[in-house]
Amino acid sequence: MQNKQTTSIKYISQNLHASYRQFLTELTTAAEAEVPLLPQMPHFQRTLFLDQAQTKHYAVMLQMNPAITQTHPYNIHGQLKTLASGQLVLINRGLHVTHLIDVDQIRYLKRV
Repeated sequence: MQNKQTTSIKYISQNLHASYRQFLTELTTAAEAEVPLLPQMPHFQRTLFLDQAQTKHYAVMLQMNPAITQTHPYNIHGQLKTLASGQLVLINRGLHVTHLIDVDQIRYLKRV
């Protein structure tokens, strides 16, 4: 009886470990996928588009320059808002994610 329980626990442990490893592999692979590089927009164009996107409540896609922890540009989607403190945020209600945006890090902006 003891041997049967030990075998069952070992089997469950191996399956759990394999599932966990597969989950982490898929998670890191999706995060590391490179996006097509879009051209760097001039500063005046970015500010004009950012103002329009906020006043007209457009859904936008931002391509951000790599920050300290990233190695390549990445895309984020949502609606832009400005907090009372002046901080620009991008809110994606579908994914329940809010990004704090540094305007100098924006590489490209487009309406989706």
